[in-house]
Amino acid sequence: MNVFLLGMCVAMVIYIIIGIVVSRSIQGAEDFYVAGRRAPVILIAGSMIASYTSTGMFMGDAATSYEGAFAPLILFAGMQSAGYIIGAVFFGRYLRRSRCMTIPEFFGQRFHSSKMQSLAAITAIVMMTVYLLSVTQGIGTLMSLVTGLPYNGCIVIALLVAAFISITSGSKGVLITDTLMATIFTLSMIAGAIVIARNVGGWYDTLKTLAADPATRDMLSASGRLVGKDGTGAGPLGYTTPTENIMWGLNYGVVWMSVCMVGPWQSSRYQMARNEHVVVRSSFYSALGVFIMEFLTCIAAVMVNRVNPDLVSSHVLLWAAMNLMPTLLGVILLTGVLSAGISSATTFLSLVGTSFAYDVRRVKDEKDSIMNGRIAMVAAGIIVALVALYNSPSIFWIMFLGGAIVAASWMPVAVACIFSRRVTKTGAFAGMLFGFLGCFCLRLYTALSGTSLPAWLDPSIVGMVLNVVAMTIGSALTQVTKEEKEAREALFVMPESEKDPREVAKTMFSARLSVAIGPIVVALLLLLWVVPFAMAK
Repeated sequence: MNVFLLGMCVAMVIYIIIGIVVSRSIQGAEDFYVAGRRAPVILIAGSMIASYTSTGMFMGDAATSYEGAFAPLILFAGMQSAGYIIGAVFFGRYLRRSRCMTIPEFFGQRFHSSKMQSLAAITAIVMMTVYLLSVTQGIGTLMSLVTGLPYNGCIVIALLVAAFISITSGSKGVLITDTLMATIFTLSMIAGAIVIARNVGGWYDTLKTLAADPATRDMLSASGRLVGKDGTGAGPLGYTTPTENIMWGLNYGVVWMSVCMVGPWQSSRYQMARNEHVVVRSSFYSALGVFIMEFLTCIAAVMVNRVNPDLVSSHVLLWAAMNLMPTLLGVILLTGVLSAGISSATTFLSLVGTSFAYDVRRVKDEKDSIMNGRIAMVAAGIIVALVALYNSPSIFWIMFLGGAIVAASWMPVAVACIFSRRVTKTGAFAGMLFGFLGCFCLRLYTALSGTSLPAWLDPSIVGMVLNVVAMTIGSALTQVTKEEKEAREALFVMPESEKDPREVAKTMFSARLSVAIGPIVVALLLLLWVVPFAMAK
């Protein structure tokens, strides 16, 4: 047994034990699905960071950055980090106030429509299953590469561990293991990026060397690489002009800003928060944490080009952990990546079970509801395992599809349901349906036909446009009902418990502290990217 396999086995055993221990405290459906609505800031922020920083970032974003699209990815990272704060303030706290079990239930309650709840549940299950597939393939690739175990066996092991945690301990276990996993991954990635920079020749010297070489300079430029590594064809994003690459970064930013604002695996954490103040405060730390992790992951992948420019791109940081780091740090980092992947898998399985029980079956009895949720988790795990076993990994693009569905089908409706007095259940239903179909069908067509679309015609953009148009037309042809009006007005009635002066003071302190996020990010980018790039000769 090699040391990497040993580290991963120890981690998985620890997570299973945590799941068993936490399962003993589950008293009912609210404990199982929304952690009893008692989670503090550290668990909410930790879970949001963990469910984002999975194999999709470590292998998908790292691969794209290694190939030469660093700047577009950093553009998106800034936008999606802002999504945490925007989403918490303008959607998350109203979601928490509704005391709904699921986000589809929130949509159904807001528009007084069971059809709206069912549609939201179906789209949620599709997007979470798609993303679960991406994470599962990433875990399988990681475990197989570093341990030597068969890829298929790694897929099965990972899904069994994730399913066990989700099925036994529900959201309470997921929050605790998420936070533990996020801590391991964050600390090891910070240390790992520093060690990688040192072992490839130093941070500044490496970036200056890459920027001075005409063959690699575009990897760090504002637009990213515009040709393949062999000097022919399109760049890693499939485009050949700076404008298209930047448009891709903006589009990708909108997609993931939408995910961080209203995506079910992110905003569902707000339903578990102790109060609305926890919702808002946790978003500040999530935003900063995720941006730092994205930056370090992508810049470390770029620096590896100096010593090994010919890797399989999705393996870049796996190779770095095994060859450029001390063994112990490499084991901790790769175990952290595995942990982040399992964390995301537990989140998606848990949410699939919740949506199936509460929004599709709508089981009222708590014991039956939990049983239905567990059955749905097992079914989702089996389906994803079969697809992962018989399809080659495409981690980045599968992950992007999951996020695109959120942007196209949910984001416009989520914003409108809070801030529009005119949107109706018919308009919201039409918007979500056409947004989902437009994005999903166009993405499916491009995948099957091999067609490359211009950046401005990306399926997520098409889906969002269709969503807004359909929602506008549907609302213009119908009237807001009394129940819809009352449901919206109820969201703006702040409970007395949220007016506690001590909680308000903590939130205001965090808000003032968050103002420093902007200067911190600017300083980080200037010192660790722009300055060494500008110094290149």
